[in-house]
Amino acid sequence: MAAGPSGAAPTPGPTGPAVVDRGTVAHAEVRAERWSVHGIAKVAGDVDAGVVELDGTVVVGGALTAQELSSRGSLEARGPCVVHGPLRAHGTFEAAGPVRAREARLEGSARVGGELVSEGDLRVRGRLHGSNVSCHGVLEIRGTATLPGTVVATSVEAALTGETALGVVRCRELRLRGPAPNLVQRVLGNAATATVERVEAETVVLENVRVRFVRAGHVELGRNAHVATVEGTVVRSHPTSRLGPESWSRPPAGLTR
Repeated sequence: MAAGPSGAAPTPGPTGPAVVDRGTVAHAEVRAERWSVHGIAKVAGDVDAGVVELDGTVVVGGALTAQELSSRGSLEARGPCVVHGPLRAHGTFEAAGPVRAREARLEGSARVGGELVSEGDLRVRGRLHGSNVSCHGVLEIRGTATLPGTVVATSVEAALTGETALGVVRCRELRLRGPAPNLVQRVLGNAATATVERVEAETVVLENVRVRFVRAGHVELGRNAHVATVEGTVVRSHPTSRLGPESWSRPPAGLTR
């Protein structure tokens, strides 16, 4: 039997009858082997279900526990969210507390108030707002991210398309490509930037990103990679890259550097 998010075998799922909601419904709580929603649903308390399939607008006031969770539309979880299997969210996903899953794929806009933990891969397509992320597999981001805390993963692959700010990133391999400004953005001085406070890894490849500190044995500075301090070996640097302290503050409106 596969291990759950805590490393132990998952407990058997609830044995209540399946709950199928259509239209607009409200529950005090939900406990079922399967819960599906097509419409609008609000649960005042906890949800404990096996397979959860949501299509529409759903609000869960308490804890959300599932063996599998698939959401399309809008899901707001006001308590902790634990998924022993895969978590799939397409649209808007908001969790006030921590989120744990065996693996996760978030497409659209995701906001997590507590720690986001994935025992396997974590793939993000869109916008991710949170604090701390722990991923025991590959963390892949295609879009933007605001994660001022600590990001821990086996490897991190990020292709960023807009304003992004990361705190501390710890992994074995990091490949980070920030947004490339166009000519109009350069002239107006409002180009989106990707910044990272600290990176600790074995291999680091950077492009169009600003990093205050990097510790790695193998560092590649690609186009427009700016790093204030490197502790390790820079094996390749693009002519447009820069190594050393610099001011990262934006210029006043109407002025450019």
